[in-house]
This record gives sequence, C-alpha cells and structure tokens, in this order.
Amino acid sequence: MAERPAASADKTVVDNQASIVGPASSASIESGSIESAVTPEQALLLFEAKRVWVYALGLAIASIGGFGLALGIGGDPLAQQLHLAALAATAIASFAYVATTRRPADYRRLKVTAFVYVGLIANASGYYYYGVFSAYAGIVTVSAYGFYSGGGKDTTRGAMVASVLGHGGLGAAQIAGWIEDRGLVQLDLPDGWKLAILIVFQLILVGAGAAGLYAYRTMQEVTAHDHAQRALAVRDVQLAEAHEAERAARGPGEGRYTGNTLGRFKIGAILGRGAMGEVYAAEDDRGGSCAVKVLAAHLLGNDDALKRFQREARVIGNLDVPNIVRMIEVSPASSPIPFLAMERLIGKDLGALIKERAVRDIGDVVPIVRAIAAGLDAAHDAGVIHRDLKPANLFAAIVDGNVTWKILDFGVSKHSDDATLTGAALIGTPGYMAPEQAKGEALDRRCDLYALAVVCYRLLTGRPAVVPGDAPAMIHEVVYRVPPQPSAIAKVSPQVEAVLAIGLAKSPDDRFATAGEFAVALAEAAANVLPEPIAERADEILRRAPWGSSPAAGSHPARRPAPRRCPFAIARDDADHVSACDGLTKTTRVRSFFLLCASAALC
Repeated sequence: MAERPAASADKTVVDNQASIVGPASSASIESGSIESAVTPEQALLLFEAKRVWVYALGLAIASIGGFGLALGIGGDPLAQQLHLAALAATAIASFAYVATTRRPADYRRLKVTAFVYVGLIANASGYYYYGVFSAYAGIVTVSAYGFYSGGGKDTTRGAMVASVLGHGGLGAAQIAGWIEDRGLVQLDLPDGWKLAILIVFQLILVGAGAAGLYAYRTMQEVTAHDHAQRALAVRDVQLAEAHEAERAARGPGEGRYTGNTLGRFKIGAILGRGAMGEVYAAEDDRGGSCAVKVLAAHLLGNDDALKRFQREARVIGNLDVPNIVRMIEVSPASSPIPFLAMERLIGKDLGALIKERAVRDIGDVVPIVRAIAAGLDAAHDAGVIHRDLKPANLFAAIVDGNVTWKILDFGVSKHSDDATLTGAALIGTPGYMAPEQAKGEALDRRCDLYALAVVCYRLLTGRPAVVPGDAPAMIHEVVYRVPPQPSAIAKVSPQVEAVLAIGLAKSPDDRFATAGEFAVALAEAAANVLPEPIAERADEILRRAPWGSSPAAGSHPARRPAPRRCPFAIARDDADHVSACDGLTKTTRVRSFFLLCASAALC
C-alpha cells in the first residue's frame, strides 16, 4: 500500500469522501471552505431551466402547428378566429420566453407561469373551437397533472382554478344556452346528461390537481429527507475528524493499532488514514515489510462497509499484475478486526503530482496511460470494473529506482456478473464519471476507459474536463456537455485530440473497446502516425458533438451557473472532487415528470 505521511491524513480522509456512494444529492462542495446551503430543489432548477426552455420552444412550434391545423380544418368562423388568436399569443409568449431565458441564470418561475397561463387561454379557446366534450380536453388533463406535480403550491392552485373555470364555466354556459356551442364536436344528449358528464370531468380535473399536489408534497418530503441525510453526513465527517484529531494528538506515526499484531503482521507506524480505514507500516514475521489496511473502528458494525472492504480484498487478491497493488494476505472471516496486507509502496499519487506540475507533454503522458491501461485491461479481463478511476487512485511507486504506476482502491469496484452493493445508487467521482455511470445505467469496461481519457485530458491541458462545482451540475455536464477543445487550452496536436475525442465520447459504443486500444492510439498520435480510420472515426464523433457543445441538451449554448455553497463541504485542496448525499435521484424524477407531462399540451 502507498506510504503517505500521517501529516497528510486530512487529505486522505477527503479523498475517500470524494466519491459518491449512495443515491446522489445536490450537495454543493467548493474546494477548501465550508460554505452556505443549497437545497436539492435549488440545484434541480438548473436542470429544469434547460428542459423548460426546450418545452417552451416545443410549445411555440406546437402552437404554430395547431394554427395551421385550425386553418385547414375550418369550422365556425368565430370559434376558429378566437382559437387562432390564442394560438398566436401562445406562440409569441413561448418564443419570448425562449429568447429571454437562454441561460440557466435567467430562469424564473414567474416567467414559466406567464407563458403557461397564456397556454391556458389557448386551451379555453380550444374547448370553444373543438368542443367542450372533445378529446382535446384529455390532452389538457394530462398536461395539467404534469404542471401541478412540479409547480409551486400557489401557482398550482391558480392553474387548477383557471382550468376548472375555463372548461366547466364554458360548458355550463353552453348547456344553459348563454353561449352558443360552436365546437366541431358536439354531444346530442339531453342537457341533464351533458351536465353530469361536465361535472365528472371537473372532478377529474380537480383529482388531477390533488394528485399533482400530493406528488409535489412528496418531493418536499424527499427534500426534507435529503437535509436530514446531509446533517447526518456532516456529523459523520465531524466525528471522523474528531477521531483524527485525537489520534494525531498521540504523536506522529502512532495509530490505534501501532505496536499490536494482526495475524502474522507486526503493526508499526501509521502511514495514512481514510474514511474507510487506516494504513500502517508492518513487518511480516515471514520476512519483509508491507502495508496493512485496517477497517476504521467506527465502521466495524457497518455491514455495507465490511462488504466493500472484503470485496476490495477479493478483487485485489485475484489480480496479480505489476500495475495493480499486490495483495499479500486477507484477514480470516473470524478475525474481529478486518485487515488487508498489501505490498508497501513508496511514492506519490497522481493527484499530488498534478499539484506540483499541472500540464505535461504528450511524451510524459503516454507511458502513464500505457501503464494504467495495462492494469485496467488485466482487471477487465478478470471481469472487474473499477468505477472510480481518478488521479488520487493512481500511484507512482518507486520500485528498484524506477517508477511503476499502480491502480489503487478497488473499494467500489464490481464484477461484471455481480449486482453492486449499492443497487441502483450512483457511485463514483463526478468529475471522472462516464455519462452512462452518471445516468445509473449498466456499466462495462468502457466506463473505466472514459475515466482514463478524462485523466489524460487533465494531464495534457492542466484543467479538469468537468469544471468543479455543484454535484448535480457536474453530473449534468458529464452527461450532456462535451469538454472544451484541448488545443484551445494547451499545446495538443490534432491527432492527440482525435484520440481524446473517441475516449471521451458520450456513447460507450463510440469509444475504444479496451484501455489498451486507447493507449496504443495515443502513442500513435504522439508519433504523428495515427491510422486514418481512427481519425475519421473521431471526425464523425466531433461532427455530431463538437468540442464545448451540448448536443444532447439543446442547441443553445450551455453555460454553467455560479457555484453554490454548502454548509457541510469538506475542506480540501483538490477541486476535482465533490461528494453528495441522498435525495437527488428521487427528486429529479418527481420534478422531471412535470416537464415530460407538460410537453403533451399542444395548446
């Protein structure tokens, strides 16, 4: 295991906390400070902004389409003219929203309410034109539920009243003979039956509103649950820091198990501490020195933590390759203190080396990528997916005077045939996640290949592929935004850019099949001998998704919001990493339903 000074314990704790393990949330973490709160609801507004923008554009286009449809169908001239005027007003209001809300920072619910209410007027004119009892009313019901489940309480109540008055009031006035029924679809039934059907329809509208409000309250409960989870996370971190301070007070190099014997290993000075455990220098009674990783005392009763610890042992124990840390022994199941004995490494991780020198020449990067790719391919061939490849988990070990790159920390890895310990939870470090990983989809070896390409991008450009900030915003950027063009940031050749374009492709099918293929292509690009088919493949990927674009999130330019701040941010120096807690995934689904349903309203 890597030898790191005890003085760097705080950094080690943070590195382990940096991964998201569990359903993601809106925790906002900014490097090096403890900051003010951001709720999941606020963070999700960033996602709503883009979706509502697309919805408004779709509503405008649908209004134009409805305008043409009404012109073609004909019907009563007065009803047709009123509907055409309302459709025109809806198109204008929607286009105005599109024009004035191109950036997430411009998003305001008041603007959304404005063009939605104009759409309600168009709905009312549609009842008058198509008929109160036509199928047009069904479209309104579906879109109404979608709006109710995502809008604020006051806005929802106002929209519900407007919907009932628009449909029920018009229908009642027509039944009473106060307003002539000019609709294309009319019921040839006695007035009593018409009134009964109209009342049932209003009950359906009110029921849709009640169901929507219930869904909205559920979202608020999820938000409250998220706050509680985050508060618990704060206390866990504070407790870990208190343990760290207490152990540090004992004096440098001493740990809880220093001087004890675990199995055949005599435990010496502590080398580092992490959220999952402590790493000690140790002497093997069979001869030689090693490193022993011990599960943290406060996690001894945590079944999930123990399973991850055991899984790491199982994974490393089955991978005896030069570029993966070597396992020596695993504690027996009966041991009261779980431990892993591994080879002792002396050197620095890539994260520390990046701090010393941010940008590297392609000639320096190729050997690093080649070594890491060899380790990944060995793990992948054994069916193991790392899922959290990042600079902090890549170690430059000094072996016989030479540098050997090692892959560390298989604690959140999974076997391709196994179900993950966290089920459908989001696992990984946002800045190095593959898009399919950020979306919670099935993973294969190509997610690790994507992370390796992100590491390569970082080394060549000196900046992360995803700008650090809110965890939800980072995950959104991973899924939808292509990183800036490398050559616009640093000296990177077109051939190397082509290889990065393939490695960073949003679809795993567009990437190289193995990490080894990526490493070979990078070496060829460095030597300016990249095969033409690979260059053409990159050109096709960049044609669909150019550098710096957001092809999957709309055609308008994507801009990141100003960083939010959070009261439980873990102080750290590495801005690549953020952590998030429970709540985002569930809340996203509730809020997204509003947008999906609302898009069904075609005025």
